Amino acid sequence: HCCGLPFSSKGYEEAGEVAARRTVDRLWEWSRGGRVSVFTDSSSCAFALRGCREALDPGRRERFDRLRLLDGIEAAADVLLPRLPARRRLRRIVLHPVCSAVKLGVVPKLEAIARAAADDVVVPIEAGCCGFAGDRGILFPELPRSATGPEAAEIASVESDGFYSSNRTCELAMTAATGRPYRSFWELLEEVSRSG
Repeated sequence: HCCGLPFSSKGYEEAGEVAARRTVDRLWEWSRGGRVSVFTDSSSCAFALRGCREALDPGRRERFDRLRLLDGIEAAADVLLPRLPARRRLRRIVLHPVCSAVKLGVVPKLEAIARAAADDVVVPIEAGCCGFAGDRGILFPELPRSATGPEAAEIASVESDGFYSSNRTCELAMTAATGRPYRSFWELLEEVSRSG
């Protein structure tokens, strides 16, 4: 199911609202009426879902208000990290906080996850929007290339054991900009907690 952002971000407000309503209906069902927390592994989807309340009719709003919608960063930091054994640590990692994580206010939790996994965590001063904008970066690669220039230049000489973020399309943009493989912070957690 879709949060609606791919439609609304292109100006197709009605299509975005239809997608959001359908997803809220399924989330209500899947969460057993709001009894089970829901999290998404993409910060942009979490941001869009949290902001879709106004597009809902009164009945759906009532259900929506009973849902506990978490960004994956929150779920990892608050639920998983306290229970996860860190079997090894990395020396240094670089983070790219995506726009939606900034808007959600979860970047400190992303940094806490990173600090649990590495001795040194680099968040570039020039970190900002990657410019990928959903699928726009595929259609117009000059957008992310331009948007990521300062951040890519800042970390060009940084030696790191890994590069991490919380949205796949942003990871694609940063990988293209830097020539370094950006991966999900979930992979970081799996890597440092793996036994053997």
